[in-house]
Amino acid sequence: MSATKQYRFGVITDEIDQDFAYACQVASEAGMEYVEIHTLWGKNVDELSDEEVEKVAGILEQHGLSAYLICGLLFRPFSLADVELATMEEHPRFQEHMQKLERFIRIAQRVGAKYMRTFGFTRDVGGGNPSPRSADGGGISDETLAKMAKGLRIACERVQQEGLYLALENARSLYANTGGNMRRVLDAVNHPNLKIIWDPANAFVAGEDPAQGYQAVKGHIVDIHCKDAVVVDEASGLTGWARIGEGGTNWVEHLQLVRDEPADHYTIETHWNPGGQGKDENTRQTFASLKQLIAQMEGATL
Repeated sequence: MSATKQYRFGVITDEIDQDFAYACQVASEAGMEYVEIHTLWGKNVDELSDEEVEKVAGILEQHGLSAYLICGLLFRPFSLADVELATMEEHPRFQEHMQKLERFIRIAQRVGAKYMRTFGFTRDVGGGNPSPRSADGGGISDETLAKMAKGLRIACERVQQEGLYLALENARSLYANTGGNMRRVLDAVNHPNLKIIWDPANAFVAGEDPAQGYQAVKGHIVDIHCKDAVVVDEASGLTGWARIGEGGTNWVEHLQLVRDEPADHYTIETHWNPGGQGKDENTRQTFASLKQLIAQMEGATL
């Protein structure tokens, strides 16, 4: 095996607590280097006031953490069913999300985040839990792909003006829910400011083999979201979250696959909640499991 890979660890703060200061305290004490900001103090990140954004910046500095990514909900939820390709820019829903993007940009600039999360639009059929799982995640029609590509390209052109990037995350309820479907989106958008947040557990619950999904998007990944999942009922497609290493994602194999990936950011997105303990402890245990799996693979202690 080649030289030991460098790993950077972080967490989405609301997986610990809505109290941003406490979440950052837990992350710092656990030895994490960065956080990703989704919801805090009961608000979506784009709903924060300017004063609250300044508070966020101060808390990050206090705990010696950086903000790697703004986990907003760009293009989620967003149905394309009533959107016409030719007039997409004029649709009120699209304009609303572009206004959200402006807020994400301002916040990212203030806290020093280079990336802002985007999603691949909401499926009008399927994608719920439970719903049928399939290797292609339900596919994407050419018509829908054209709309997705136009919307994401417009957003990419906007963030490029600010020296920032969009990072597309796969999630079951979206058209871009698997590595294969994200590859189609990447090719259709064809813009250097669109990168990938790779979530192998999300690919698994959609029905894709995460190892195959990774092969479709490797080289474009800037962030790996770390959690695990199990199939509860194969017939209905019902799935549930699991402690990392104890689900169907096959993290042992996956860590070996992504080892040579340039991306070195591994972000805890716990989701697993066994009951009887707080979210902070769920995250501590998830992080411990991830480090143990990596240490076994590397033959060293992290």
